[in-house]
Amino acid sequence: MNSLLPGPTDAADLPTLLDLLQSCGLPTADLRERHLADFLVCRDGGRIVASAGLEHYPGVALLRSLAVSTDHRQRGIGSRLLDELVQRARNHGQHDIFLLTTSAAAFFAARGFQPFDRCQVPPEVAQCSEFRSLCPASAVCMRRRLSDGDTA
Repeated sequence: MNSLLPGPTDAADLPTLLDLLQSCGLPTADLRERHLADFLVCRDGGRIVASAGLEHYPGVALLRSLAVSTDHRQRGIGSRLLDELVQRARNHGQHDIFLLTTSAAAFFAARGFQPFDRCQVPPEVAQCSEFRSLCPASAVCMRRRLSDGDTA
């Protein structure tokens, strides 16, 4: 199946997904099969070449694991994944998406995310493993407000 469009993933994809994330330098220590329901992947010839997921909290979401294999970058795949997840967060009734990044702040800024004080994130998000231990303190915290008029 050759589909560079975002689609669902399942338990059988977990090892390949973890390999992709590790190759992109993203944390994987806490990812489990239960997280996959809120992940999307893009495939090329059946191979997972991109991924992204959400963790849902009351009113907000945490974007995590947006990764694109090096041989598939600069094709808009990451943007398509992000657009789909933003819509899913809206559909889930969330008003903000937060993320941490060590290397892609410019990518996210171009898509409506703004730097946000890590100490001001909602407590539920602040207690997740990404904020507590997986991402370094030097990671940039960013937020995108979601509203009916938000199309960025």
